[in-house]
Amino acid sequence: MNNKRNLSPDAKLGFRDYSGYFLGAGTNISSYIVSAYLLVYYSNVLYMELTKVSLILAVSKIFDGISDILMGRIIDRTRSRFGKARPWYLRMILPTSVSLLLLFRMPQIQGVFQYIYIFITYNLVTTVCFTANAVAHASMIGFMTLDTKSRGITGVLSMIANTVFTLCVTNFFLRLCRFYGEGNPYSQKGFTLAILTYNVIYIFCAVAAFALTRERIQNNAQGERKIEENVPFFTALKSLVTNKYWILCIVMCLGFYFLFSYVSSVVVYFSQYILGDLDMQGTLASTLYVMVLVGIIAALPIMNRMGKRFTMALGLIIAAIGWIMPQFCIRKIYVTAASLIAGAGFGCIAAPAGSFLQDTLTYGTWKSGVSAVGMGNAVFSFVNKISSALGMAVLGMVLDAGHFDASSSVQPGSAIQAIRFLYIWLPTMICLACFGLTFFYDLDKKLPFYEQEIKEGRIGENRRKEL
Repeated sequence: MNNKRNLSPDAKLGFRDYSGYFLGAGTNISSYIVSAYLLVYYSNVLYMELTKVSLILAVSKIFDGISDILMGRIIDRTRSRFGKARPWYLRMILPTSVSLLLLFRMPQIQGVFQYIYIFITYNLVTTVCFTANAVAHASMIGFMTLDTKSRGITGVLSMIANTVFTLCVTNFFLRLCRFYGEGNPYSQKGFTLAILTYNVIYIFCAVAAFALTRERIQNNAQGERKIEENVPFFTALKSLVTNKYWILCIVMCLGFYFLFSYVSSVVVYFSQYILGDLDMQGTLASTLYVMVLVGIIAALPIMNRMGKRFTMALGLIIAAIGWIMPQFCIRKIYVTAASLIAGAGFGCIAAPAGSFLQDTLTYGTWKSGVSAVGMGNAVFSFVNKISSALGMAVLGMVLDAGHFDASSSVQPGSAIQAIRFLYIWLPTMICLACFGLTFFYDLDKKLPFYEQEIKEGRIGENRRKEL
């Protein structure tokens, strides 16, 4: 039996690469925890004012945006025997593990020092560690192979893996906090030990991803003209901002990932204060994310036959129906059914979303003649984190505006209305807005032409007339 891998640029990926990339999604587990439970930690464990915290998180995104661009450039310029993005799986293990623990371990300080501590630790986790992990992992799709089918499968695996690890967090994190906190889900001890547990999972995933994946793309043009890789910063940036499909993809993903991270937090408040049962948080989250997996699998034949745009548009409509349903009835079984429908819609959205970005970067390479894979994925990572930060900011501000009080077992009517708006109406409106944007995405039918052009070296100024 020959176990030697095909390392040619257009190789079809095998089980080891697929499984390694799947586990690599676990390196982003810190982002799932932060987006779902950081505000819960500040409100229900520390009883802090959420508007001030949300402002700190929003301001931090300025630095986060800079770090994404820098990390993209670092990856594009990385030279090692392991590749460009792959070495970062190992390099970020220690800083990520330590900084995540510090973020959820507030020392005995008061007043302004609490907010300074939040600013420093939050930026360590997101601006530094999450950026390096997310940009490196996302870039691996572009570096592992040029084969379109393999990239498509990897993109779908990426979304499945993200869903699995999100489910691993949303379904078990508060349960672990309650177990370690001896019955109290909102204790410092419970949160600390839960973070340590997830750090072990993260370390295993990072090591496995490094060991199982391989990079094959060094200079992936084989025709008359080579793709420029070490291009000036502004040249790479121009290739992105003049890429109409990349811009459209970024805007659509902003809405999608806003929902994907934001829902994990708002379901905690909806379960406890609307349904009157905190344990429903696990039920609703599990239902949603299990159905995301089902939806992804069901969407594959639809995507292959009807295209990525149609599949995403269908998913957005289904998701909108699921989110609006609790407006008409809030019985537990009905809300669970609504979560099931919304999850199926999310699955149809997630199936094409995993490879959307790489398709737009392929178009950008053909159009401009330069490779901006690292930078393109860096901005995408930034958008992902902006989505998460916006989710936390909107959640915190709307709850404060509704006079939500975590120390009170009974919430005022304004707080109840705020939670209903956050759980029902906001997701519905975002789904419908993104549905409108799908009408402008027509890359599906043109992509084979661009791929063939790149293989033959007709890129940039030498490209043929666009379809």
